[in-house]
Amino acid sequence: MEDDCSIEGIEGKHHPRVMLALGMFDGVHLGHQAVLNLAVEQAKEFAGTAIAFSFPEHPATLLRPEQAPPLLMNAETKARHLVKRGMKEVILQPFNQEFSQIEASRFIEFLTRHIPTLHTLCVGKNFRFGKNRMGDHAFLQETAHSAGLKVLVADSESWGDHPISSSRIRVALTEGRIEEVNQMLGREYVMEGLVCPGNAVGREIGFPTLNLNWSPQAHPVFGVYAGTATNLETGQKLPAVANYGLRPTLEELNTEPLLEVHLLEEPEAEHWKPGIELQMEVHSFLRTERAFESLEELKAQIQLDKNQALAMRTSL
Repeated sequence: MEDDCSIEGIEGKHHPRVMLALGMFDGVHLGHQAVLNLAVEQAKEFAGTAIAFSFPEHPATLLRPEQAPPLLMNAETKARHLVKRGMKEVILQPFNQEFSQIEASRFIEFLTRHIPTLHTLCVGKNFRFGKNRMGDHAFLQETAHSAGLKVLVADSESWGDHPISSSRIRVALTEGRIEEVNQMLGREYVMEGLVCPGNAVGREIGFPTLNLNWSPQAHPVFGVYAGTATNLETGQKLPAVANYGLRPTLEELNTEPLLEVHLLEEPEAEHWKPGIELQMEVHSFLRTERAFESLEELKAQIQLDKNQALAMRTSL
């Protein structure tokens, strides 16, 4: 990611006809993707550039810190997903005191001052902006029209009987409803991080693991998950099970969650080691974490988890 991801960072780049997708985009779920798709389509139609405008932290972190929601992804991961969805640039505007005081009536002026080639704004129906969140998409259309700009509002995306939202995904994640999470994201939920050295306990009991340095704000329920591990250095993908939690059988006083990934196929050992970046795409939630009476009982359960994960994989 570039050092300067604020709106000032794209000044002087002279992007023709900027199509700006605006939103928090936490999780980059199907609802967000509808907004991003509008920008991409407009960029293709008018030979322009699709750019995302978002924030590295939730605005509530400054305005209502006690109510700030835990984020589904950090700023770097979000930017990477926005690029995957067709954004040529990602503006991660710091939401500081100065920015929070911009009146809704001055927001278009703020944008065009920094992006003189701004052509189209793409937002969702719940988009709010300006001091005290006074502006909505209707007011945005009104002020943008006066400046000769176009505004497109994406329809809400639903799953079940309700609109998809980052809040719904957070709740489903903490309750272990990973299949529902994946449906709303439009892709598998991902755990990722650097592999760090472990204490080799897994290897000693016959189930070697790769321990990941992973500390999400919005974390899934402690438990065992089935999915696919990807070595981001080599691109190799292998079926895997992952345990995320406090390992109560092995460390009674542990207070820091740990993500451990056990590969279900033999890896190329020299390429799967501490220091690599590993990604775990989660397909299914197998069970919640619990303490076992003995290591033998733990080993038996891990074998059952492996068997279940392999059976689910062959049924796909």
